[in-house]
Amino acid sequence: MTAPFFIDAWSFGQEVRQLPEPAPGPLQAGAWYHFQRDAEATCERLELAGIPESAIDGVLAEDTRPRFETLGDGNFLLILRGVNLNQGEQPDDMLSIRILYYDGVLISTRKLPSRAIADIRRELEQGKGPDDLGAVVVDIIEKLHERIEDFVEPFDATIAAQEEEPEADNTVLMSLNKRLIKLRRFLKPQRYAIEAMIDSLPPLLADDRFDLANARDTIQRINESVDFYLEHVGMVQQYQTHQHTEKVNRNTYLLSIISGIFLPISFLTGLLGVNIGGMPGVDNPMSFALFCTFMVVLVAVELVVLKRWRFI
Repeated sequence: MTAPFFIDAWSFGQEVRQLPEPAPGPLQAGAWYHFQRDAEATCERLELAGIPESAIDGVLAEDTRPRFETLGDGNFLLILRGVNLNQGEQPDDMLSIRILYYDGVLISTRKLPSRAIADIRRELEQGKGPDDLGAVVVDIIEKLHERIEDFVEPFDATIAAQEEEPEADNTVLMSLNKRLIKLRRFLKPQRYAIEAMIDSLPPLLADDRFDLANARDTIQRINESVDFYLEHVGMVQQYQTHQHTEKVNRNTYLLSIISGIFLPISFLTGLLGVNIGGMPGVDNPMSFALFCTFMVVLVAVELVVLKRWRFI
């Protein structure tokens, strides 16, 4: 039975082949090991493999932002983020992939399953995929970025649809704005991590500079798209707020005009509704008709005056 900490392992020697669960002790040079980060035995197995404590802390830390760190002698630690496409999860709650290269061994750890890693493992099983450890690192970066792009791309259409509907529910844009901010929290450091890796360029990746440069351009483009979408969301929200304010002001103004027109009428009807002696026209059958006619004429005069003063 496979231990909970072990997910998969592949050797990239003369041929690419899958490896069984490693025994306690040093790991095989030229191999890629993928471990479950939150399993209890992971830390112990890495210690038994001779991995320094500082490097183990990096690949097992509970919460950390993307970064690149050189460990000397060509060894390095790379921490990346990718969208969380697991069922029941929010994609913008980005999952973390930790990559450690130490003494010829490539180790990656995860807490939640990553489709990018799953695709690479499936390709290897089919006899495709990367043919050395450097290509594994590049493939992980590229596939993480591909899924981030696929997730971010539809945002443009969503914002455009909201822009065409001034009366649309603002909660859609508020939710989208929150998701973009969460993405930007990790995407900007990820760009800096890729740039730092290119600048130091470990020997393992010496032949992959061009692919890494493409990965840097991709994450830069994604960051620019996220920044643009955030600005676009802000503009649409401001426009919708302006439209809503105008509508409220227009309705308030209309109610004020109506109230102004009926104020004299209300005064007169209230005055003539007093049940005390001496009310004019009580004994005249034409009084009500004359009073109604006077009211109509009064409203007409008010409308003419308001029109001339450009209130309506």
